[in-house]
Amino acid sequence: MKKTPFNEKELKEFKEVLLEKKARILKEIQEHDEIAHHEVDEPGDLVDMATELLEKELNLSLTEQERDILKEIDEALERIQNKTYGFCVDTGEAIAKTRLKALPEAKRTLEAQEKYDKIAREKKKRMQSSYR
Repeated sequence: MKKTPFNEKELKEFKEVLLEKKARILKEIQEHDEIAHHEVDEPGDLVDMATELLEKELNLSLTEQERDILKEIDEALERIQNKTYGFCVDTGEAIAKTRLKALPEAKRTLEAQEKYDKIAREKKKRMQSSYR
């Protein structure tokens, strides 16, 4: 397996950014969980209850998305630990440093990610059409 194209200083910088991002997301998840589990003291009208339900659903979905990002961050930290950070998990090609600076948990090159996303969208469409 290829070893990371980054030196120790760069790996340390990426690790710090990932850990900061992880801490921020954990804080956001905690805040969303508190909002989602907040009980209303006084029942309101149907519009208020419907609005509150929609807000809770939004908070829960945001939390799920944030949990996915946390998983990606943990995987990136593991790749840093294993000295394999910076290579695409699909193609083995080096991921552009500019991409990693923008999205340090990225595990694919931009081209591989676009291909992965396209396949995922097509799969989702097929699954949705099979339920109709």
